[in-house]
Amino acid sequence: MTKREPLQSEAYFDELIAFKKMVIARDQTALSADPKQFARPDALAFFLFSHGRILPMAEYSRGYPVADFHASLSQVINSLEQLRALDPEGTFAMSFKSDMDDYVRALWLVSQAILLRLENSLIERLLACIGNEGQDLLFERLVAVVAPNIGRKQAKKLLYPKVYQSLYDSIDAPAEQQAALVQQFLKNWYKGMRKTAWYDSHKETDSGFFGYWCWEAAGVAHAFGIDDSSFRDMPYYPKDLADFARTPKLT
Repeated sequence: MTKREPLQSEAYFDELIAFKKMVIARDQTALSADPKQFARPDALAFFLFSHGRILPMAEYSRGYPVADFHASLSQVINSLEQLRALDPEGTFAMSFKSDMDDYVRALWLVSQAILLRLENSLIERLLACIGNEGQDLLFERLVAVVAPNIGRKQAKKLLYPKVYQSLYDSIDAPAEQQAALVQQFLKNWYKGMRKTAWYDSHKETDSGFFGYWCWEAAGVAHAFGIDDSSFRDMPYYPKDLADFARTPKLT
């Protein structure tokens, strides 16, 4: 198993992954046994979702086989559904417009689902939990490819054009210009993430750093048939997952 993320050690990721698995198993068991024992079961469900969505990204960074990502992401969808059930008032609902972290988080989840070729039923469950219909052009274009029959509202604008304009433009650009636009996006991606909670987390002690991966670049490239040969080795591009997405699916 070869580590993919260069900014932390194998031992660091081993410890982080073990901790996440322990917390998820402990708290999920308690929450499933009796939600009423907690003053805020919705808050615990949110923390479970947060731990759960980080786990597969940390495993990818550590070098786990890409095929293992499928089970981990399926569990993330389960935890998101649990959160929605325990939070009917939407206290922890994602809000693309008011929270860039929520937007990026949702974009990552959908991109990962595309690259892992998740079943339609799982993707539809994920989108039902994410909501935010018609809020963002890039998100809705991705959704239209992966789930064309669910009838979400159309969007009119990009919510974060300073970061995502070049990636969005790559979708409809002439074929000879598409790769250059994705390259431009990748070059500026990390500094564009300054407002996210995880930015520069590799510099902090006990930060829960899970690796820096631009899942959305690979998701767009795969969904819209953009040749990634010219940017597959650029920093932050999850090329192993992109390669997996192109392999024949076993029946």
